[in-house]
Amino acid sequence: MNRIRTTTLRDIAIRRDQFYARDRPGQQQSLVSVGREQRYRTVVTSITEASGARTQVILDPRQSLYSGLDLAARERVQESLQRFVGAAKGAGASDEFIAALLTRRGWPSEEVYGALEEYWVAATGVVLPVREGAGESARDAFLYLLSFVTLATWATALGSLLFHLIDHWFPDSLVHNIETNLRSAITWQIASIAVAFPIYLLTARVIFRETADRPERLKSGVRRWLTWIALLITAATMMCDLIWFVDYFLTGDLTVRFALKSAAVFVIAGAIFAYYLSALRWTGEGDLTRERSRQVWYGSGALACVAVAIVVGLAVAGTPSSQRRKEADRKRIADLQQIARGISLWRRSSTQLTPASLEDPVLARFINGHTTDPESGAGYEFHPEPDGRYQVCAVFSEASETDTVFDEFWRHGSGRTCFTLRADAMVP
Repeated sequence: MNRIRTTTLRDIAIRRDQFYARDRPGQQQSLVSVGREQRYRTVVTSITEASGARTQVILDPRQSLYSGLDLAARERVQESLQRFVGAAKGAGASDEFIAALLTRRGWPSEEVYGALEEYWVAATGVVLPVREGAGESARDAFLYLLSFVTLATWATALGSLLFHLIDHWFPDSLVHNIETNLRSAITWQIASIAVAFPIYLLTARVIFRETADRPERLKSGVRRWLTWIALLITAATMMCDLIWFVDYFLTGDLTVRFALKSAAVFVIAGAIFAYYLSALRWTGEGDLTRERSRQVWYGSGALACVAVAIVVGLAVAGTPSSQRRKEADRKRIADLQQIARGISLWRRSSTQLTPASLEDPVLARFINGHTTDPESGAGYEFHPEPDGRYQVCAVFSEASETDTVFDEFWRHGSGRTCFTLRADAMVP
């Protein structure tokens, strides 16, 4: 028959302290001072008379395993667990029985299987092998996909920003371009970089920290596939860029503007290619400090390039207040154009050369209310002339820029500016 005896851990802890005090007197005070024997609730000691006395120490499942314990006490808990596992295996207990018994008594499964692992490592003399691809999970897929998506976003935006700046600084009269709003294009690219680049750096930092702690993540299939895809895309980009460059050179269209654009594409794609190619060479067995240094160098270089591009872009596009004033000027030009088109349509249906004012009821149908300043609310000036010509005037906040989407006719200075048109002519 089995006889069960229950006692508090305080008694056993005191006896253990007395035992340790005999061998290490200097540690008795420190061990007793932390009150280790008060961290547990109960001890169940099972004594089987037929097979000899064996003791198993089970934590109260309502208590955290290491709650309030210092390092020495934690090591003592691990030692007691390992001794129990060794004694149980010596008595012929199966791994499943030991794991079920301990987990039912409140031991975390990780601690239980860790103790079983140490037992079998000691028994066989062979270290537990690491499975290829261990650690691959949905979390890995999320982190790597987020990393590559943000990389593509900020790298593409950076290249586009550089293209717009090059077009602004090196205009080419021989190239027919559809005029665009440079300021809007630049601010969009800056916004894309400002959002995607910090997320990319944060994601890369998280991936590096987790990889350093668990090198088996380097063998993740998700990581390998996405990295090789990134290398393929960047390699194809560099190859197409070189083909583009050689073609323009052979056709005589090679200019400073084109050469700078080609160099920008090659540098961005080449840097990404070099970074991820070197990342594949790290297997987790090399010097971690050297890998961390590589991460810092690449990250610092990318941060410096992005910061310079954003500062230059803001200098070209202007401050938010300046941009708002320019946007108001654009609205004034659009309103004056609408007025001119309305007068042209009015002339086709009228026997008069010009309307008397912008309040003409027939003209109002063609203008659609574009008769007041967007900021001040004052009406635009309208001055008809007897020969069929007329003037429309507005007060502008700033002088127009060369990148405006409007025709040269609508260039203006700062302040009051008037434009002379004919009612029977095409609107510029």
